[in-house]
Amino acid sequence: MISKDSKIFLFILFLYTLMSKSEKTKIAIQKIQHDDIHTAVFKALELIHAKNLFKKPNLSVLLKPNILMSKEPEGAVVTHPEIVRTVIQWVKQFEPKKIIIAESSGTTNRGATERAFIGSGIKSVAEDEEVEWIPFDQTNRKIYQVKDPLILDKIASSQLIEEVDIIINIPKLKTHSQCILTCSIKNMFGTLILGNKPKTHAKFPKYEDFSAALADIYSISKPQLTVVDGYLCQEGNGPTRGDVVKMDLILTGYDPVALDTVACEIIGFNPEEVLYINKAAEKGLGTKNLDKIEILGENIKDVYRKFERPKIKPISVPLPRWLADYVGDVIFRASIKFNPSKCKLCSTCWENCPVNAISPPEILRKGNIPIWDKNKCIFCYCCAELCPHEAVDFRINYIRNFFTSKLGIIFSAFIITIVVILILILL
Repeated sequence: MISKDSKIFLFILFLYTLMSKSEKTKIAIQKIQHDDIHTAVFKALELIHAKNLFKKPNLSVLLKPNILMSKEPEGAVVTHPEIVRTVIQWVKQFEPKKIIIAESSGTTNRGATERAFIGSGIKSVAEDEEVEWIPFDQTNRKIYQVKDPLILDKIASSQLIEEVDIIINIPKLKTHSQCILTCSIKNMFGTLILGNKPKTHAKFPKYEDFSAALADIYSISKPQLTVVDGYLCQEGNGPTRGDVVKMDLILTGYDPVALDTVACEIIGFNPEEVLYINKAAEKGLGTKNLDKIEILGENIKDVYRKFERPKIKPISVPLPRWLADYVGDVIFRASIKFNPSKCKLCSTCWENCPVNAISPPEILRKGNIPIWDKNKCIFCYCCAELCPHEAVDFRINYIRNFFTSKLGIIFSAFIITIVVILILILL
């Protein structure tokens, strides 16, 4: 006979078990059968009850795929356009106010993101489904202050990420020669625009520091939902030169740390080696504890496939912080140029500059150009991208920046001194 105290204890234990289970973050793993992407995506989203995000009507939704460059989907470099199409169709059933696909490609060249949209087939999908598509480069900029920063106090990104109601992250599951893995967290690095990407790499050359920067960048947009494209993946020297692996998988969830941890388990990588997962967990963006993750749909062991690791080791240049900051802020400094023959003094550049680094000329007359304050400029390139007359351009002259900097002058003086001494010795 069970005593009253034992019954109370068992009841409390039962309640605790239920509460513990409900606290687990849910990750769905769904197989794509016979290339039926539509069924797999819808099922994976159903398993995590993603429709609960759309309890309110007329929501604006931003889709953030991985459109690294202009590559056909068969190369597994970009998010597969049919997965983007299916996510659009899933969202449409909730009658949103609008759906926007936005991305910034992996190059600083102007127009590269538009070409990537076209080459990847995602522009065609957007037009078929009658939804908006836009490069982040062509949106208004905003300087975001990072809450409880690990390493980045602020970032310059698109104002669009705070104007929408819901952000759906649609990353590609790939290996990455610099970060070992690219998936949920790394994909939001694409919210940085043009020169801000190489600048971030330059300022944080240590693998640990760059991983912390990725966590800070993710924390600004913090997508409400993630749909991982594990249809065609890359192993080896990803994210662009790896070997294609047809995994036929869709992963969905709300927790990016849990998703990337599960992705590592599926491809046989140690999540502890992917430092941005640890940094994001440290920042409170999710859990990497498998005991706190509830797997729905397929089991990890049933979809496991060991991936070849990148041959290139993650970036970890042991530069002191002052030197890394110097390289990022000085060597990667751009020059903003105005074309007097094209400039209409329409005010777009100075009205949209987030730090007031551009002001109108004293006299608004044809032939005069806006005034650029290089000391205020944060090089978000808003002026160049938003100018309706293509009158603003920028150029990063790395060699000139180095040799005109204090460090470059000292280096040049040192070399000249050595040469002079050698000449004197030889004479």
